Amino acid sequence: MAEHVDIEIPLHTRHASTVRAVAAAVCADLGFSVDAIDDLRLGVNEAVALLSDVDAGPDARLKITFEAGEGAVTVRCSRRGVDEEPHADDIDVLAKRILDAVVDDYGIAGGVFTVVKRVAPTS
Repeated sequence: MAEHVDIEIPLHTRHASTVRAVAAAVCADLGFSVDAIDDLRLGVNEAVALLSDVDAGPDARLKITFEAGEGAVTVRCSRRGVDEEPHADDIDVLAKRILDAVVDDYGIAGGVFTVVKRVAPTS
């Protein structure tokens, strides 16, 4: 059974640490290794940085949904209060390299930046 954790914060990079902390807690609850937790934290940080890199008013918000279960965490990040929708082309080369190295899947569709981290079951 998947668990959902939703948070909504002001759309500003200074709140990325909050998102990273929640990512770590969700992964720790699933028994992810320290390395896997750090990987997802880096991936989520890239998503928050990209979505926050915009001129936004004080009411702009960032919504993050964590879905955890079955050895994977899926993180969906979206923003509101911003007219411009993010696109896959907005992910720069360095961010792509980081994401390719630390998460299993990522992308932007319909204004939602999705990051997925899977961990193989331990025997």
